[in-house]
Amino acid sequence: MKRSIALTASAALAVALAGCGQDPEPTDEDYITDLVAASPYTQDGSLDGQGGGGQDDVGLPEAWWRELTGLGQPTVVFENDPATGVCTLTVNRPLIAELNIDVVWDGQLTPGTKDIDVLRTRRVVVVKTGDSSDPYGGWAVSAVTPAEFVLNSDIEQEVFIQSMAFYMSDSLIWECGSPEDFYAVPGDLPVVQFGSLCRLEATVLHTNPVETPPYFVYVHGPLPAWQRHLMYDNGTMGDLVADDGIYTYEWYAEDTIDPRVIAADVIDADTFADQTEQDYDSGAWSIPYVGI
Repeated sequence: MKRSIALTASAALAVALAGCGQDPEPTDEDYITDLVAASPYTQDGSLDGQGGGGQDDVGLPEAWWRELTGLGQPTVVFENDPATGVCTLTVNRPLIAELNIDVVWDGQLTPGTKDIDVLRTRRVVVVKTGDSSDPYGGWAVSAVTPAEFVLNSDIEQEVFIQSMAFYMSDSLIWECGSPEDFYAVPGDLPVVQFGSLCRLEATVLHTNPVETPPYFVYVHGPLPAWQRHLMYDNGTMGDLVADDGIYTYEWYAEDTIDPRVIAADVIDADTFADQTEQDYDSGAWSIPYVGI
């Protein structure tokens, strides 16, 4: 039976017991929720970084960025009893933000805003490798899936990431075909070396395309100048074959500081068509990387 617990549960328990004059006895659930809140393998950005300007001739706004306005209470769903020593979790966190967007190409920054309500979900495997005297009661993160960003509002999501592949110096380092795929940490995570030639490839799905092009794809990560860059399927910027449905961006890693994640992010072109209609539609996958 699955059980759901807020990440602050252990702190609440400690306060309650302290008020009764008792020393709290943390449970495995308490240790695990604290571990998930602190581990670098379960942290993700909110994709609210800045990026370069757009291109008027292809339907991009003059400027756009996400601005995080609130973080919902994260919850951990326990998919099995931790008493077995191995436990699979689902970690959910609502993200509330605004899309600031300026579609008027006049050299003046006069953005409108669109509401963003997204749920960030990641599954995690934890194992007990020590005893209660060890940090986090002996529990450690063993494997993670990519974090998936999905709409958490009444708007029907129509754009989705379908796959990601990360290369360093033209060698495939990491690939993913489903947000349900688990990767051992740290061994199966992508490795990024400062100054190395990196390339991310992604494929996407639009279930009801209207505009041409129907969407825009971005990479987030240890990028030059900006935290996000537009990806291409036109034979440039590292794209190997034009118009094959694989979106690509190639760069030399310039920043491997926190949050150490690489993300593929797709935005519906309808969202970029104006700056007033409340029609935000986007999807993303994010994976932690090991910086060296």
